[in-house]
Amino acid sequence: MDVSTTSIGLAVRRARRAKGLKLAQAAGLVGHSESWLSKVENGRIPLDKRADIASLAEVLGVSADTLLGEPAPEIQAGRQAWDLMPLRSVLLDASPDDPPDIPARPVSVLRSLNDQADASLRWSRYDELLAVLPSLIGELEVQAATADGADREEALRLMVTATATAVITLRYASQPDLAWVAAERGRQAAALLGDPVWEAAAAYEMAHSRSSTNKPRALMTMPQVADKFEPLSGQSRMASEVYGMLHLSAALAHAVEGDHASADDHGAEAARIARALGDEPDAWELFGVSNVGVWRASLAVEAGNAEQALEYASVVEPRALASNNRRGALAMEVGRALAMQGNDARAVEAFRRAEHLSPAQVLNNPMLRDLVRNMLDEARRKAGGRELRGLAWRMGLI
Repeated sequence: MDVSTTSIGLAVRRARRAKGLKLAQAAGLVGHSESWLSKVENGRIPLDKRADIASLAEVLGVSADTLLGEPAPEIQAGRQAWDLMPLRSVLLDASPDDPPDIPARPVSVLRSLNDQADASLRWSRYDELLAVLPSLIGELEVQAATADGADREEALRLMVTATATAVITLRYASQPDLAWVAAERGRQAAALLGDPVWEAAAAYEMAHSRSSTNKPRALMTMPQVADKFEPLSGQSRMASEVYGMLHLSAALAHAVEGDHASADDHGAEAARIARALGDEPDAWELFGVSNVGVWRASLAVEAGNAEQALEYASVVEPRALASNNRRGALAMEVGRALAMQGNDARAVEAFRRAEHLSPAQVLNNPMLRDLVRNMLDEARRKAGGRELRGLAWRMGLI
């Protein structure tokens, strides 16, 4: 199946027929009408809600990744291929307790390189990031295995943050399996460190290393993880930030299940925690008032509440988001909400803004690709949409 040209709807149709289900049967099993599923399969409406994708994948007996498709980074239209081989090698061939046979620079130097990698990811400088990240992870593994005392502990903490950077990078590069390996390396480092705050931080990365539409166990257990972590949440600022992000992850887990009331409860709790902390550019995972606003806008879109999503987004100050990735995510959710309202022209403006801020995040997003495909078909019927056609070309849709 050529994922650059095949819609999610066509993938659903193929999987349904392979399963031997009629339209009415499959639609009933996911709680929708036969007409709804027919429109999805024929590309008349986008399949852009995580809960719907997850339900269809379960009913059809396939992974959500099979329905979504993942374009390889080397086929991005108009973009240079990403060289992922060095990162792949260090993740697959080594681990914190079995490091590569390479010399390692002092931990203080690796700390600076970790800051450099973090900044490169935040501001979408992917070439710079991929030039630094493989050697950084490998050398941190060496230090984690050979250093003593404070140096070893710092190397393990840096390993958790470096692998978290790798997780996001690999998700943007449409490499979910390798992203999971990166998260597992971070989990191993946190376990060797033995600090429950960092173990919870690594659990968060595991939860987001695969698409939420697969309902991965690491994500779906986030409500329980958040409850268990609560007694530790006040011991430091980072502990509070981790606790807040666990609640946002719990909210996403509920949203994927279609339990939007519980999702909103967890989102509200994260907002309460964030109000006490404010916005700090160096916050763990950028947890703060503004980032919580982005998450709540996304959760409202998942619930089908475009008006609420735009309300959440309207009070977010983009300059308080110290990352083009999160600014891009905000613009993406605004675009999704506008598209839900039928305001395609403004939605395209928002998507173009998101693409400018964080191109890989936008161009390789499978749900957004399907939405753009649907909007493109509508624009063709109306004989318009030059900006939309440009975005569709960069997504490999035309």
